[in-house]
Amino acid sequence: MPLDPRILRKLFAAGAVLAILVAAFFYLRGIIKTKHVTEKLPENIPANVERSGQGFTFSQSQGGKTLFTVHAANFQQYKDSGNAELHDVSITVYGREENRSDNIYGSSFRYDQKSGDISADGEVHIDLDASTAAAGSPAKGGATSAQETRTLIHVKTSGLTFNRNTGIAKTKEKIEFRVPGANGSALGANYDSHTNVLSLKSSVRLVSTEKQKATIEGQSATVSKDPRRIVLDHARIQQQPRTMTAEKMTVLLREDNTVERIVGAGQVQAVGEGSKPFEVSAPAGEILMGAANQPQLATLSGGVNFKTQGESPSEGKAERVELNFASKGHISKTRLSGGVELTQGPAGKTQTLKATTLDLFLSGGKRLDHAVTSDGPAQMVMEQATPQRSSTTISAGQFTAKFNARNRLSSVYGSPDAQIVSTSAGQPDRTARGRELDAQFNSKGEISSADLNGDFHYQQAQQTATAERAHYNPADESFLLTGSPRITDSGMSLTADRVELNRKNGGARADGNVKTTYTDVKAQPGGAMLASGEPIHVTGTSAIANRGTGVAQYSRARLWQGANIVEAPSLTFDKSRRSLQAQGNQTARVTSVFVMPQKDGKSAPVNVISNRLTYVDSDRKAVFSGNVALRGDEFTMSANTVNVLLASRSGAGGNTSGNQLDRIVAQGDIQIHQGDRKATGSQLTYYGSEEKFVLTGSPGRQPSIFDAEHGQISGDSLTFYTHDGRVLVGSGETPQILTPSRTAEAK
Repeated sequence: MPLDPRILRKLFAAGAVLAILVAAFFYLRGIIKTKHVTEKLPENIPANVERSGQGFTFSQSQGGKTLFTVHAANFQQYKDSGNAELHDVSITVYGREENRSDNIYGSSFRYDQKSGDISADGEVHIDLDASTAAAGSPAKGGATSAQETRTLIHVKTSGLTFNRNTGIAKTKEKIEFRVPGANGSALGANYDSHTNVLSLKSSVRLVSTEKQKATIEGQSATVSKDPRRIVLDHARIQQQPRTMTAEKMTVLLREDNTVERIVGAGQVQAVGEGSKPFEVSAPAGEILMGAANQPQLATLSGGVNFKTQGESPSEGKAERVELNFASKGHISKTRLSGGVELTQGPAGKTQTLKATTLDLFLSGGKRLDHAVTSDGPAQMVMEQATPQRSSTTISAGQFTAKFNARNRLSSVYGSPDAQIVSTSAGQPDRTARGRELDAQFNSKGEISSADLNGDFHYQQAQQTATAERAHYNPADESFLLTGSPRITDSGMSLTADRVELNRKNGGARADGNVKTTYTDVKAQPGGAMLASGEPIHVTGTSAIANRGTGVAQYSRARLWQGANIVEAPSLTFDKSRRSLQAQGNQTARVTSVFVMPQKDGKSAPVNVISNRLTYVDSDRKAVFSGNVALRGDEFTMSANTVNVLLASRSGAGGNTSGNQLDRIVAQGDIQIHQGDRKATGSQLTYYGSEEKFVLTGSPGRQPSIFDAEHGQISGDSLTFYTHDGRVLVGSGETPQILTPSRTAEAK
């Protein structure tokens, strides 16, 4: 609260009022007793009056300097009691250095010699530091308005009594005082001249009349000279639109009456109204003031709570709050320590900062420039109630935050041990961490981007990711991982040059030297090419993995399990179904390798090339389409489509690799080359157990074979045997048998 501390200094100066009045009573006592009074005695003195006088002036000097002057219109001293009365009295006190001019004046004073009481009947006026040129006899009954306007401090009271034995002056009546820029009052007062302590009994009030109007109120007050301090009970300082209260407020002053320190105790509270209302409360508070009456350091302690309202409401707490002030009284730095917790934002969408110590640095006393946490880890919690309850917690060993022109968070740097944890109802927590964090925020206080650098780790349920660094984009909730990125998830691991991980659905997009390994693979009885328990590997230049379906798409891919290999420009692998789809393009085609059993127990490889491939391991069927080409040790074949049916790994025949051909079914423009033979047809079936191909035609087109030895031959079917080269032409009871001459010679 920018309360001008000069108001408090003036309150202390006003406390010197009764001290001057006490001195005046001693002077009056001397006036009555002295033999040096210049007086004009009345001709007729009443019988009970010992002495009386009219129109006299008395001065006391020391070292050639006038200390004070007393003027009274008349006085009377009574015989029996020794009591005395003075009327229309004016006292001017100059001080030992003649550097001041204090006036005390009233209509009637009484002195009781027996009790030692000196009492004022009616009003008493006191002017402190009045202009010497203006000093003089006041008008009867009080000071003139002109005189009052020239005084620095003017006091008015009544019912004032001073006891010369105890040295205590007191009144039960109202005390009013006026200083340039402020008016004040209190009800009842005691002044102990021995201890120089002034006690204002109740209803203490001081009102500033300056531009920044302020009101100081207290249930009671104590003003002392040694130490120089003012203590207000149940104090209240109001300067619209702000109010500060405390059960006890102590103002400590220097020798020149400037405020050195203000101490509040017992539920210190500050409340602000207007467009930006606030509340601050603490058990204790203290303000240290500079020599120029400017605040230097303000401290609230014992458990501080605060709350603001308006466009961006906030609330918080800390064990201790320190405010440092710049030269113009503006706050330059605020330190909060001990269980710091700050929450900002409307209900349902809040940001909370938690730290051990928080330093806030301000620019120009109004705009928050940056903030730094220390003395332990800190965290920021962003909570949102709709559309579903969720929260994001950012933590680090230390935070440095920057703010925009509207005092909203613009960026946060955290290090070491930076971490982001996101929680949503009904979902597992998502945790990302690294050595350091650099987060940017938009005008709504939402994260617009974040970078986690150094040993990045991410986890969501069974999915984990590591990299040297990660860039977070909240627009699509994705992390871009670089620096040896790696993702593992339920027995799958993926590495690449760059990986984009979607935090919302767990999907990943990888680029450059992609390699995926599926290790959580169990042997599948009844399967074939992908049925073993060995890991399945896939490499490529890029990949898109869908965590929900377990499907991954690769470009320029190579998939293998054991000896089984499929290569394609584009390949889609479904882990849960153990199926794949491969697609070629204009520059590259789909390739795979199978084996054909032979009579000698060995196997011969068969390479298959096509434009497309579809394979489902549970069906043990690979469907090739688009310019399909098969190449074995002793034959080549082409067709429009080829279905390769594989033998079961669990079946007989020693199919341990799962790529052994059981049957081949081909269709459309089939051409077979075997040595010097060339056969054509429309349909073909290969039987692995018999090592034979059966080639048939279509309506209007019979299969045919050209043999250098036998010429062109056709029939309703052609049967090729791979183990001996025989060809059967026709499917009747007596098919024609073509045996190569090399076979006959061999016999």
